[in-house]
This record gives sequence, C-alpha cells and structure tokens, in this order.
Amino acid sequence: MIGGFRSSVREIVFGLEDSLVSTLGTVTGIAVGVGETSIVILSGVVLIAVESLSMAAGSYLSTKADIEVNRTSKRTTQRAATSAGYMWVFYAVGGIVPLAPYFFLSVTAAILPSVLLSIVALGFLGIFTAKLSGRPILVSALEMIAVSMAAAALGFSIGHLLGGVLGITV
Repeated sequence: MIGGFRSSVREIVFGLEDSLVSTLGTVTGIAVGVGETSIVILSGVVLIAVESLSMAAGSYLSTKADIEVNRTSKRTTQRAATSAGYMWVFYAVGGIVPLAPYFFLSVTAAILPSVLLSIVALGFLGIFTAKLSGRPILVSALEMIAVSMAAAALGFSIGHLLGGVLGITV
C-alpha cells in the first residue's frame, strides 16, 4: 500500500487540487450567478461525479500509455488501475469540501465557508506535499493556496459577469 501510495502522489495531489479548485470555482460561480441552492448542489454533485470518473479514466489511460511507451513496468494494467483509483477517490473527496456548506446554509451564507474550507484544505495539501518533498512547509502551502485560488477566482468572475449579462439577480 505504501509503495502504491508513494507512486501515486501525483494522482493524489492532482486529484485533490483540481477537484477543490474546479468545484469551488463552479459552485461559487453558479451561486453568484443563479442564487439557487438546489441548482448549486445539483451542479456540484454532477461536476464531482463526472469529473472524478473522467479524471480517473484519463489517469488510467495516460499512466498506461506512459508505461508502455517507456517500457518501465510489466504490470502496466495494475499500475494504471491503481493510479486511476487514487485519482477517482481523491478527486471525489476534494470536491466535497467546497460543496458541503451548500447543504447546510443558504447560497449567500455558504460562499464564504466554501472558500475558507477550500483554502484550509489547499493549505493542508501544500503541507502534505512539503513533507513528502522536503520543501519548506510555509512556501509549499502558500504556493498551493495562491495558484489554486487564482484559478478558482475565474469561476466566481464568470458567474458574476454572466449572471449580470443574463439579467439574473441574486
């Protein structure tokens, strides 16, 4: 398990970070653009379900292709399946973090907790990668937060702008 875990750090970090950012950007953009809790939750659940499977499939196929092209392992399918499994699980887990507040709070009240929970999760992910790589913890955590939140801000901006263009007032 530890060997599979260490060899799948890329999928774990990629899955968590991408899911946190994609889900946060999507649900925040939809929240400010539409303002309906049910639509935000539906969109978030669909996004997590589809993207976790898509990311797992992509991980499986790209890992298998990489192994076959570079002839680095005779256990191509097993390694690719392990990578896909890690990607699927960690993408799904990461997506729950920014979506969770919308299950318990109104749309406007859920936005800030969603952002804050995502920032905390990204900080812990940065710490996790620093521990594995030996990088400075604070630098790694801040880099993870800054890069990821810049990407998530795009979802907010698009939702806010398009909501206004479409005449949706929240």
